[in-house]
Amino acid sequence: MTAKKNQALQNGSAKENVLQRVLQLPVVSSTCESLQRTYTSTKEAHPLMASVCEVYERGVQGASALAMWSMEPVVRRLEPQFAVANNLACRGLDHLEEKIPALQYPVDKLASELKGTISSPLQSAKSTIGNSVDKIM
Repeated sequence: MTAKKNQALQNGSAKENVLQRVLQLPVVSSTCESLQRTYTSTKEAHPLMASVCEVYERGVQGASALAMWSMEPVVRRLEPQFAVANNLACRGLDHLEEKIPALQYPVDKLASELKGTISSPLQSAKSTIGNSVDKIM
């Protein structure tokens, strides 16, 4: 975290939300986008699935609205505790971002790099085994 950002947080002038920060991480946002594309294409390809999904979506929206309405008094009462937990979670996320640089890359880039990292040793092992089998034969 930058010194300016850290100072702003200590002064209380900048409010960070750990959930928003997590959703903005490239690895998370690209995963969510991929899931959304898959969900949408599945609905488009299968009309029956689309109608089931629409019923489910309406149910989830209604349940979410009811949950928000009923939890509002509790959330207001626990707001100071949530603020402390949020600050601790943001600091933990800062630490994770420093220690795990892969969080800053989209999933497709990570997958292609991982594929390259894994395939090279596998090819080497396959070649070694093939040579050993040839010598045995």
